[in-house]
Amino acid sequence: MGTLWTEVELLEDDRNLTQDGHKARSVIARFIAGRSRTSRSDIVKVTGLARSTVDQHLRVLLDHGLIEESDASLSEVRGRPAQTFRISADRGVVLVAAVSLSKTRLALTSLDKQIVRRADIDVDVSIGPARLLDEVSETFAAMMADAGLSPDKALAMSVGLPGPVDLRQGYAVRPPRMPGWDGYSVCKHMADAFNCDIVVDNDVNLMALGEARALRGGSLPLLMVDIDSGIGGGLVSEDGLLLHGADGAATTIGHTRVPDMQGVICHCGGKGCLEAVTSIDAIAARLGTVRGEPASPADLLQALTLGDGAATSVVRDAALLIGDVVANLVNFYNPARIVLGGPVTECTEDMLAQIRSVVYQQAQPLATRNLSIVHSSLGNEAGLVGGMVNAIEQVLSPRGIQYQTRSADSKMLPLGL
Repeated sequence: MGTLWTEVELLEDDRNLTQDGHKARSVIARFIAGRSRTSRSDIVKVTGLARSTVDQHLRVLLDHGLIEESDASLSEVRGRPAQTFRISADRGVVLVAAVSLSKTRLALTSLDKQIVRRADIDVDVSIGPARLLDEVSETFAAMMADAGLSPDKALAMSVGLPGPVDLRQGYAVRPPRMPGWDGYSVCKHMADAFNCDIVVDNDVNLMALGEARALRGGSLPLLMVDIDSGIGGGLVSEDGLLLHGADGAATTIGHTRVPDMQGVICHCGGKGCLEAVTSIDAIAARLGTVRGEPASPADLLQALTLGDGAATSVVRDAALLIGDVVANLVNFYNPARIVLGGPVTECTEDMLAQIRSVVYQQAQPLATRNLSIVHSSLGNEAGLVGGMVNAIEQVLSPRGIQYQTRSADSKMLPLGL
C-alpha cells in the first residue's frame, strides 16, 4: 500500500560499541532497516566489530525473525555473490496513532516501512481519554484482524498528542482544550489492550521527526512550526534526535508572549500567547472582525484559496508575529532548515513568504546564511511518518531488541507500565 519512511541514521555514540549484545544488535538492526539490503562486510565496516561477532548477532536477529536474508545480491563482480540482509516485513507491525483535536489518524506499518492498513476516527478529544483510547484500541484490533494479524504481531505503538507530554510517564500535562487528559496514563491504557511498548510524544515533535527522516540526514538541525488550532514547534538536532528538554517542554513556542497583545486570553489561561493571536481560529476571528460578520477557519481557508484580499491581509499580520518568534529561535539555535506546516500554509504562499522575510531581516546574518524556510514535504502525513519512525526505533532500540529476542521463559513489562 505504499511506503512512508526513509532510513534510520546511526548516532555517533552507537559506533563506540561496548560488549553489550543488545546495543550491538540494535545498531546492526537499525543499519539494516535503513537500507533495502545490506551485506555482512558493510556491517563490519560500520560497526567496527569483528566478523565473528557480527555473525553471532546476525544469527540472533535471524532466529527471532527481525531480519531475513535478501534475495538480491550487492555483488556486481564475478564469483560467489555476497550474502545480504534486510529488515523483516513479516515479524510484525507497529501501530501509529496521530491524535488531533477533532480527528485521530491511525496506521499499521511493517518494520520495512510499508503501510499495511489505515483508518481515521472522527471523534473530538473532548469526549475524554478513556472513551477515545478505547475507540482507538478497538479500531486497531479490527485493522489487525482485517490484515490477518494476531495480537502478538503488535511490536510497538506510537501515540502523538496535541499538547505538552511527559515522555517518561506517557501522559499529557495540562493540555489546553483536552479536558480530562491531564495526567491520564495513555501508556498504561494502551498497554492494557496491546502487550507491546507504548511511546507517547507531542504531535508536532513527531511531525518534525518525520520531516527530518525524509531528508535522509541532510539539512539538520530542523525546526518544525505547525500553524493550526495551536502553534506548535518541534526541533530535531544535528544528530537526528528530537530535543525534548528536561521535562519534554522544549519548543513550546505557542505560549511565547507577544508584545502589545496582553489583553488576549489564551486557552492555557495566560495572556498574550502567540497561539491566542495567530492560530487558525484566531486568524479566522480577525477576518470576521474585518468583514463585520463571523468567519470560521473553513471560511478563512476558502477565502485564501480564492485570493481574498482581507484574508490575505490578516494572514500576513499573523505571519509577522510568528516570524518575530521564529527569528529569535534562529538566533538561539541556528537551524539549517525551518519547515512550516498546517492548513493555512497549504493554501497560500503568503504565510511562508512573510515569515521568511521577517526571519531574514531580524535574525543574525551568520544564522541565516545557509538557512532554508520551506513548506512541509509530507503535509498531513508528517505526524504519521514521525510516529512510525518513533515506534520502529523503539522496536530496534537496545531495550526493544532485548524484548524481541527474550527467551521464552523470561519476562519483561512493556514500556510505560
